[in-house]
Amino acid sequence: MCSRYSRVFELAEVVKRFGLKPPSFNAAPGFNIAPGTRAPVVCADGLKLLKWGFIPAWSYNPSVSGSPLPLFSSGNTLEKKFSAEPAPSPAAPQEREGFMNARAEGIASRPAFRTAFYRTRCLIPADGFYEWHNSAGGRAPYRFEMRDRGLFGMAGVYEEKSGTFAIITSAASALVRSVHHRMPVILERRHEALWLDPGCRDTEVLLPLLRAYDSSLMHGYRVSDVVNDPNNDSPACLKPLEA
Repeated sequence: MCSRYSRVFELAEVVKRFGLKPPSFNAAPGFNIAPGTRAPVVCADGLKLLKWGFIPAWSYNPSVSGSPLPLFSSGNTLEKKFSAEPAPSPAAPQEREGFMNARAEGIASRPAFRTAFYRTRCLIPADGFYEWHNSAGGRAPYRFEMRDRGLFGMAGVYEEKSGTFAIITSAASALVRSVHHRMPVILERRHEALWLDPGCRDTEVLLPLLRAYDSSLMHGYRVSDVVNDPNNDSPACLKPLEA
């Protein structure tokens, strides 16, 4: 799962890294980006500002108080059949607004994501993400980033109609697995253009890209519990926890 990430670089650096035209909007850096936040997303036709929390077009009805229709009716077992992920729950505000993650396994056939997988894939610019380790002592946050601390692109899907996106996750790498069993899919730079190409709809080409990133190119470290609160959005979220 990926429920928090960061992009500490200015938007101009994102434009340069991904070879984009400057967008008409601005977006401040984020040290603790959480579901429900509007964030820059790289799409085939350029940079867009979208909301984290994917809402399929078929469940979106802006005429109903600006809210999406329920993805599945009460008691419907279809969602459980197609994914181990729970359907949006009233008990989880960030999920009530949409799916923050899409599992790589089954994404090409899962009703909520299959259309977006074939037609509207994207990259989410980031320089780090957070995962929590559960133990008897509670939940401890860890940060994972590239060894050079540079920008990378997490694989995602988006919906133009609802203006939302989700981050695709896979089974964790050896590095991340010590903290959490899943992680966001980070695409190799040489595969980014292919992933964004809407003309490519071959699952035999696309699905092999959705795998854990090479552990040797990344590192992780324990961070302060300050990151637990999504309202805390400052450089303190990046600082290693002092022993």
